[in-house]
Amino acid sequence: MNDDLKLMVNTLIEEMGRMEDRINTRMDERFNKVDKHLGNIDVRLESMQHEINACKLERDSVGLLLKKIDQLESRIEELEKRPA
Repeated sequence: MNDDLKLMVNTLIEEMGRMEDRINTRMDERFNKVDKHLGNIDVRLESMQHEINACKLERDSVGLLLKKIDQLESRIEELEKRPA
């Protein structure tokens, strides 16, 4: 009976080891998928940040152009007021 008990315990321990290996493999696969997904998100965020910076630069440029247009319109009005 003692040998049968040892055999059963060893079999259970071996099966537990195999289960642990399968679980670890699945978890590694899952972590790799998550890492890949997060990497893709990082790439997209970086691209979006470039787009945001470009939009800010365009906004600043448009603001400067509008200011220059106002200045030029003022100069034109002043010139039009002068007698010929």
